[in-house]
Amino acid sequence: MFQIVVGVVLVTTLLFLVIRPAVERGGAGELLIIAGIFAAILLIERWLRTR
Repeated sequence: MFQIVVGVVLVTTLLFLVIRPAVERGGAGELLIIAGIFAAILLIERWLRTR
């Protein structure tokens, strides 16, 4: 239950504090950079778990 709540909070925070301002400024490039950073974090997390 805790993980679900934390996931919802993180997604909401990501949407309102990161993605929405990037789109409002018309920055498709910024949005791609944010997606790249997010993907890198996921890959690093996966790599750390397999060590």
